[in-house]
Amino acid sequence: MIMEKLSLFLDGTMSGHFLSEMVIFAVFALGLEVVFTSVCDWKQDKRRFLMGYSSVWYAPLYALAPVFLHLVGAYFFELPFLLRGTLYALVIFAVEYLGMLSLRLLLGASPSQEHYYKARWNIHGLIRLDYFPAMFVMGLIFEWVFSRIH
Repeated sequence: MIMEKLSLFLDGTMSGHFLSEMVIFAVFALGLEVVFTSVCDWKQDKRRFLMGYSSVWYAPLYALAPVFLHLVGAYFFELPFLLRGTLYALVIFAVEYLGMLSLRLLLGASPSQEHYYKARWNIHGLIRLDYFPAMFVMGLIFEWVFSRIH
């Protein structure tokens, strides 16, 4: 089933549809990240402006979400809620780690590494394990959005 879906993408049958989903997920996730960072930094913001932030460099990483869900959704969607959320969080951490490492190699630093290095639960300044609950929820939100599109 995975190879069948992958071949539909590669031969161009569904490439336009995939591309539009990838753009939707990239924009949606960048917005989620801005909201998340504004809430996380709220206590340090004495003016309470809720100024969030992200990087456009993250868009290609977020754009992978619908591709992943197309490929493994049939297997994941039937799993219990807690297992699905945990698996999504682990996959997100893996993609984030590799993506931030790639950006570090490309740019000399990943956009979030300065902030991440300050956190106790960071791994190489590339991911933060204390964000596990957020990744758990984000994976389930992505699943919900994906199910609404389909």
